[in-house]
Amino acid sequence: MSDANELTEARRRFPRGDRVRGRVSAVPWGPGRTGLFVDLGAEPEGFVDILHLPEDADQWPPVGREGVFEVLQHRPGQVRLFPLDAGMRAKQYRVSNWSGEEWAAVTARYPVGSLVTGTVTDVFPSNRSYGGRFDDVTSWVEYDGTPPVIGHVGSYTVTRHLEWTRQLLVRPSS
Repeated sequence: MSDANELTEARRRFPRGDRVRGRVSAVPWGPGRTGLFVDLGAEPEGFVDILHLPEDADQWPPVGREGVFEVLQHRPGQVRLFPLDAGMRAKQYRVSNWSGEEWAAVTARYPVGSLVTGTVTDVFPSNRSYGGRFDDVTSWVEYDGTPPVIGHVGSYTVTRHLEWTRQLLVRPSS
């Protein structure tokens, strides 16, 4: 199966922002290095980056531990995850740097269903995703087909608020 087809299938099985159950399947290169793999019960395998794990490697979850994760991103052959179980994640790290008050203001300003105008800031062809910036918010958008051009301005619809990672999901408006 091609990388493009693998990404499409991974996105179908594990949509960005969804919560998934998984079991730690491997800690390659040992605790405290790179991250850990998570068996999600279907291909592709999940991966939790070291930034999302406890600073003390002795507190990393062992192989076999089950947990709940939020889907952050899709890469060829891999689903990037954020651990939702407090014992599995870093205490100080968040995907977003917004405080609780700031996040409340962002979700009030951009309710689900609202339209925003954004500019493409980064394009990652290997992941088939790009960054779109509107006001003081950057959101990551997955695409199929031809990648957008950096600097392109377009309309987006806010589709979801991801409370744990404090991110807005958006999709291009049709």
